[in-house]
Amino acid sequence: MKSKMKKMLLVLAMSGAAQLCFAQLTVHRVIILNEGHYDYVNAVQTVPVTIGAYDPATQIYSQFGVINNARFATNVITDGASIYAAADSFIVRYDIDTYQVLATATLPGVRKLAIWNNQLLVSRGEYMVTYNSYFSVYDKNTLLPVYSLPATANAGPQYASEGIVVTNDKAYIAINNGFEWGNEKGLIGMVDLQTQSYLGEIDLGPTGKNPEYMALKNNQLFTVNNRDFSAASISAVDLSSSAVTTVDLGITSGCGGSALALNDIFYQQSGNVDLRKFNTSTLTNTGTVAINKNFYGLAHDAVNNLLYAGETDFLTWGKIFIYQLNGTAVDSFNVSVSPGNIAFDVRNSASVNENKFENGFSVYPNPATNELLVIGHWSLRKIAIEIYDELGQKVFSQPQTSNLKPQTVIDISGLNRGVYVLSVTADGKSFTKKIVKY
Repeated sequence: MKSKMKKMLLVLAMSGAAQLCFAQLTVHRVIILNEGHYDYVNAVQTVPVTIGAYDPATQIYSQFGVINNARFATNVITDGASIYAAADSFIVRYDIDTYQVLATATLPGVRKLAIWNNQLLVSRGEYMVTYNSYFSVYDKNTLLPVYSLPATANAGPQYASEGIVVTNDKAYIAINNGFEWGNEKGLIGMVDLQTQSYLGEIDLGPTGKNPEYMALKNNQLFTVNNRDFSAASISAVDLSSSAVTTVDLGITSGCGGSALALNDIFYQQSGNVDLRKFNTSTLTNTGTVAINKNFYGLAHDAVNNLLYAGETDFLTWGKIFIYQLNGTAVDSFNVSVSPGNIAFDVRNSASVNENKFENGFSVYPNPATNELLVIGHWSLRKIAIEIYDELGQKVFSQPQTSNLKPQTVIDISGLNRGVYVLSVTADGKSFTKKIVKY
């Protein structure tokens, strides 16, 4: 048995080396932050803010967190080993593998998030509320405050802010004052992150007011501007010269969700059911994609070149639709109410804890405490599952007959903590995976 164990470990080592040589990016999970529903008339939270993960391989969505006492949600991002969610007055950091809460912070009016080195950058803004700072920085691991820029002239943003883009050790902040109707601003604040100092502002002009969505493309910063919500525009800012070009979009309302995909910014007119495209090279509208859905959130999966879009009735249900860039529907799945924020857990395929086996098997979660889920990705007549300890002794054995996409739950609660090897035999071929019980 020890000889068999040595062979298994050798196979694991060789497999790991091969994966490193031919590594590719993969979307491990799609993270969905659902806003829920807050009844402002009666001051009652009817549906809480929730967060969940969608597995593209199994097409399964699972909720893993609830952010209590939050009236709404504003952003979700991923970074290395962590997921960060912003909701109302709260920032929550989750472990990207176990989904455990690692740290929390309280900051009223938190809007958008971004990462720079070991810091979490945060913009702020809220209806009918004035803050003494609209840009704050936290330690990205502990979520303890590092510094804030004061809301005074030449020292920091003086109005409610939204999107944040980071490049070349600078943060660019969309300053829109979007909660003060009739007094919207169109400014891009610039922060030197190394010196923690405010470098000034770029004015987007009279037709570039109320910037919300921001994206970076070829050293140009693009903003989608809602103006006074009776029209909308897109501004292109050359970061080398600070030159601004603002193009009116020719619509009679503001924009809903927006997303940069390849060379186009996809956006949707509020209340409309089509997606429009704006080319970042020609600075012109280039077409419309008929999808017959009005979306609350939109995000681009750059690995698979897909659009994820959230639809909701804002009261009782929410759903995510997946599209090709030409508007062809790929799939959909149910989530909670108001799925307005979407992020992607993108990994090197060689480092995915779940380990995609050569024959299409996955194991999740890993490490695990009580249960493992073994998933097959194509039709098999029969699979056999065994687990061996570090001495090569068999501690678990389970034969099974399955059809398409077998999903087998294994109880490992009785195993001691430690490292094991899980062996799957399918159609006469055996594959192994190192697992950790904790």
